[in-house]
Amino acid sequence: MVESGTRTTHSFGSRCKRRVEDPSEDPMLYPCRKREKDPDDSIRSKLGYVLIEVLCRLPCRSAIQCMSVSKSWFSLISDPYFVRRFIHHRHQLSRSDSDSVPFTLLLQYKESQKNILVLPSDNSELFIDCGGGGGLDFLDFLPCFERARKNYPFCIVASFNDLLLVRSEVPPIRKPSFCEYCICNPLTKQWLTLPHLPCSRRNDMVGFVCDLCSCDKEQRCVTNAYYRYKVVLIHSPTETNTTQLSLQIFSSETGEWRGSVVSSQRGLNPFRMTSLDAGVLVCNGILYWIDADKYGLMIKGFVKFDPFNDAERCHYIDPPINLLPRDLMSFGVFQGHLRIFQIPGHHSPHDDGAYKFYVWELENYGTWCLKHKVNFKDTVSDHSDLVKIANGITPPGALLAFHPNVSEIVFLQLGNYIVLCNMQTRVLKVVSQLRDGGKILPGISCYYVSVYAKSVFLLTQPSWPTPVPPLPFH
Repeated sequence: MVESGTRTTHSFGSRCKRRVEDPSEDPMLYPCRKREKDPDDSIRSKLGYVLIEVLCRLPCRSAIQCMSVSKSWFSLISDPYFVRRFIHHRHQLSRSDSDSVPFTLLLQYKESQKNILVLPSDNSELFIDCGGGGGLDFLDFLPCFERARKNYPFCIVASFNDLLLVRSEVPPIRKPSFCEYCICNPLTKQWLTLPHLPCSRRNDMVGFVCDLCSCDKEQRCVTNAYYRYKVVLIHSPTETNTTQLSLQIFSSETGEWRGSVVSSQRGLNPFRMTSLDAGVLVCNGILYWIDADKYGLMIKGFVKFDPFNDAERCHYIDPPINLLPRDLMSFGVFQGHLRIFQIPGHHSPHDDGAYKFYVWELENYGTWCLKHKVNFKDTVSDHSDLVKIANGITPPGALLAFHPNVSEIVFLQLGNYIVLCNMQTRVLKVVSQLRDGGKILPGISCYYVSVYAKSVFLLTQPSWPTPVPPLPFH
């Protein structure tokens, strides 16, 4: 077991581990860090330049793998000059090609390690070895993975760009039980274990947010090499209509967990299933979560908390309309804008009896704008099961995520199908199906498996992998 606060990296093509004793000695962590160069450095030599021009044209995953070829290749690829050249070449390709930002949709359901579905885009290099799902084996480089074999389960609780936050609860044996959080990059297989916390209550929520604009201005943030992050554990209020919220916040700048009490401009209620199922959302470096009524039946609004710039208070955002207890609602992000997905649970006298869904977007001036209105009865598909589900007598589905590149497309769960829905053309397309222990579940089934928003993670792939920085070196 790796002690709290240590970090191990795994090189591609090798199962050996390397502990970083001095963070300043790991060039992979800070590829933009300026280092003194000898005038005759081989990296600047003609041969080195030719090799750089060859390597920077490789896919990102292949370039990372080449770091394990030799020490000289590791030094070359981790050099700031190579990283900048690689990103410049990638940006030139993105301008000439029609390829959009690579992404991967990660679904984790039933809180089981076997029930996970990985859906990469065609141009994604993340999780290409997973074969569409089947478990968390792509995280087998983490220390908690070995404990999972001994029935100490772990799960993904948050994500940011290409980083994941994994939580593992270890029951008491010789020591009191504790909760361990680990930040990792599945592509580079870098990871960092945060200091342990006592196990949190089941109705607590957690958020993970990075501030990528805190880097050195001279580096222009092109590699995400310099950034700060916070992990925020939000304790459920113990009383209704409380204006005080208790938090535990881990800061990369201090390397410690610190308790905090923040004030709210509105009275908040304990977290019920409505809030817990939606989870914590990150948009433009700010955390959002749902505030429901004291019975957990109706959404009152959204809580907004900025841990970097306004860590002493949280703010409140009213929904676009008065939501009713039977309304189904999820929320997500599209290119820096908060969005709401709503399925009204009631029908007006003028309705045709079919279910509809609405997509609202929070604009820059704090007003909600209705972006899309879709009648499930108007949707079309080549798949007969989808047509039956869309025309059913119960709400047909739920939002999984908004497509990161196309405003008109959303990922939905219809029955046990994962579906792409084009809100303009009304076309439904099957992407995959949910599984139970590796077995594909039938699309229309009484054994309906729900994928909650807190278990849906949309990972985007930057031009160069986001490094996992070490804890502050004391």
